[in-house]
Amino acid sequence: MGYPNFQNKHLEQALFNPQDYVNWKKYLKKDYSKAPKKYIIIYCPKILNYFKRKYEPERIKFNRLITVYQYKDVGVICMTGIGSPHAVTILEELIALGGKEFLNIGSAGGLKEFGTYLCEKSIRDEGTSSHYISHRKFAYPDKELTKRLEKYLLKNNILFQKATSWTIDAPYKETKAEIRRYKKQNVATVEMESSALFTVAQIRKVKIASAFVVSDVLGEDKWDPQFDAKHVNQKLNQIFDVALECLLKK
Repeated sequence: MGYPNFQNKHLEQALFNPQDYVNWKKYLKKDYSKAPKKYIIIYCPKILNYFKRKYEPERIKFNRLITVYQYKDVGVICMTGIGSPHAVTILEELIALGGKEFLNIGSAGGLKEFGTYLCEKSIRDEGTSSHYISHRKFAYPDKELTKRLEKYLLKNNILFQKATSWTIDAPYKETKAEIRRYKKQNVATVEMESSALFTVAQIRKVKIASAFVVSDVLGEDKWDPQFDAKHVNQKLNQIFDVALECLLKK
């Protein structure tokens, strides 16, 4: 049996959607009128703390999952969990609240080396995106927004490579055989969200782009974690600043 279990379910109409949920929240007299149209999605509390110290944003709590820190017309949300189901749930609700442009910024495992990577496409090895569209190997970010993010990376003299990412639900089942295969295919990073986020953005007709900093390198026989290394945190702060400039200057 293929996945999902219900054949061609992506062609079927959902019973309810994120707009219904937002409308229900409005019924409970929550005020969403000031929700931003542009967002940076992050996953690391250290980046959030850096943002709060440097920019002193306004804090807006929309619901249990969504607390937005807004600077000018850009909202920043730090995910409270990891993985595609969590990320897609938040993205869906932000879109329902009026979000139009999203930059997904985070750390990733590296299949090559440490560094900064601008994501050109992602391998769909997670389960969430297949509920939205039929299975195919890759999901793609928005071309225009990716090009704009590239422009600001270059403007700020950030060293980066354009690359393919591998999105997987099971970080503790990234096998040696897969790592060897994807290295041969010139895949540079592995993470848990981008292919699902790209897919949902395509379905909902909003723009999304993504960049990663490698925090740990997956060798064929050795894992090299450097999550707390200075060079990783510095690069994450750098690409966050670039992402914010990219959205503010639009």
